[in-house]
Amino acid sequence: MARPLRVLHIGLLLARVLLSVVPAYIHPDEFFQAPEIAASDLLRVDALRTWEFAPELAVRSIVPLYMFAGPPMLFLRLLARALAALGWPMDVTTWMVFGASRVFMALLSFSVDVSVYAAIRQRNRAARLQPTMLLLASSYCLTVFHAHTFSNAFASMILAVCFYLLACIETTARLADLFALGGCLALGTFAHISFPMFAAPLGLACLVVLAAQANVLAGLCSLAAGGLMTACAIVIIDSLYYGSSQWSGLGVFPGLLLNRPTCTVVNNLVYNTSRANLAIHGVHPWYMHATVSMTALFGPLYLLALAKLWTFIWRPTSRSPVESYLTATAGASVICGVAVLSAAPHQEVRFLLPALPGIVISTWRWHHLASRRFWWWWAAFNTCLLVAYGVVHQAGVVPVVAHLASTSVWPTAYCRPQHTTTDALCAAGLVGEPAALKTKVLLVSTYMAPRHLLVQPSSDNPVGASVELVDLLGLDDNQIADAIRNSTLVSGALARVASPGELAFKRVARRYERTLLVVPSSANMDAIAPTTGDFHLWPVYSYAPHVNFDHIARVLMRPLLRSSLNVYVVCEGPPPLLALNHA
Repeated sequence: MARPLRVLHIGLLLARVLLSVVPAYIHPDEFFQAPEIAASDLLRVDALRTWEFAPELAVRSIVPLYMFAGPPMLFLRLLARALAALGWPMDVTTWMVFGASRVFMALLSFSVDVSVYAAIRQRNRAARLQPTMLLLASSYCLTVFHAHTFSNAFASMILAVCFYLLACIETTARLADLFALGGCLALGTFAHISFPMFAAPLGLACLVVLAAQANVLAGLCSLAAGGLMTACAIVIIDSLYYGSSQWSGLGVFPGLLLNRPTCTVVNNLVYNTSRANLAIHGVHPWYMHATVSMTALFGPLYLLALAKLWTFIWRPTSRSPVESYLTATAGASVICGVAVLSAAPHQEVRFLLPALPGIVISTWRWHHLASRRFWWWWAAFNTCLLVAYGVVHQAGVVPVVAHLASTSVWPTAYCRPQHTTTDALCAAGLVGEPAALKTKVLLVSTYMAPRHLLVQPSSDNPVGASVELVDLLGLDDNQIADAIRNSTLVSGALARVASPGELAFKRVARRYERTLLVVPSSANMDAIAPTTGDFHLWPVYSYAPHVNFDHIARVLMRPLLRSSLNVYVVCEGPPPLLALNHA
């Protein structure tokens, strides 16, 4: 690779790691289907366990989840313990948990680069791969989606490794590679239900390769052994985790036979074959993946793949005589995955992340032939989508949670009650009387806030000051205004004069409470907080850039004023100026 291109390639790889800690937020599943669970189990923090992890449903396997979300949490836990043992106590913070998860995922994503390179090189020693590796490293699909903690991204990484193993099997057919491929195919199936749709052509190609080998029976046994052993191990671990079986050494196996084992793949399949269940999450037209999703993920590369497919079908003479099973299987993987997933009523763009290694491998011969215009379009496409989804989309949620964790979660709290009122100024310092504080946070027109990033202990070990997050989903503006009006309102005068480190609260029963409103600047504030005089909002924090794509039309009208996420304390009475006018 020429020196300028090598420098560019290294820069793109470093940018992937650096951009991973930018707090853009693509979809709630990136938090609630992995880090939220791992943090709850390993860091013992308060978290929200969604319906997917209920023991009676158990549609998500804990094993692949722990493989990509567990190590960062375990690292922070062991680091905190080690430093405490040395006399240097360390508090695990929001940014530590968030940064460790994202950086680890970004590092894992390099497995896609390495596997794609090694797979093609395995079958084509003289291949010109500079354009291919630059195209892969500059893809926002890899830089953004694969650096976020999606199970789909982890499945894509496993599939990339499978392509490398297939290339090795096509070359040498070693039993160890076949065993590893069987294990990876089983692991990917448990990682996400969409994985088998992309991996099925690899299994068929492997069988075709083995059919031409002398040791076909040994190869089949090795492939099956890898898959069955991995699947059985995952089922045992999931059964123990979800409580359908108890650990008793070797006695766990009879227990699994007597009790119903937890097979999350079967549970997931049963759930997703019900159209009524999928309707809850949204029903989409069958052509959405082939037209919208693939274009949104790959842009010009998708058009290049379609051009190659057209040429392959209608111009047989243009087919290369040295095409291996690897290249053909990669193309079949993309076609099979998109076709089968298109038959499902519920479709989301990230479901097609495993198409990345296949679409790159199947088109690699055309990359160095692409025109300069293609590369300009490719750069513009990925830059725009990287900024949209990797920088600004819902980017204020995590910083707001970090702000709440640093200002409203304390091990102990003390309050100074104000005379003749139920209001008080509270702080973490040793001033005033000990008290229990609760900050209720209403989130409006924004994604669900990850609970584990508050890093507050679980309910078994309550702290002096804690935060309760309430997502006001599906409410109209009037209902939101009523929810705010019926919450705990503090004294506006007290909130405005509170010194740094102090917060205004109101005594309710045996504890002090307050209410915060988190809302993007693109929301209709006149409807949410009308100046009726019964309550008003006092700003306490703001983060920009934060863009809610549901309000994109309003944002584009005034982008500088409507691209932030704001936090307000809800105060009783009219705003100061309105109160002065009434006086």
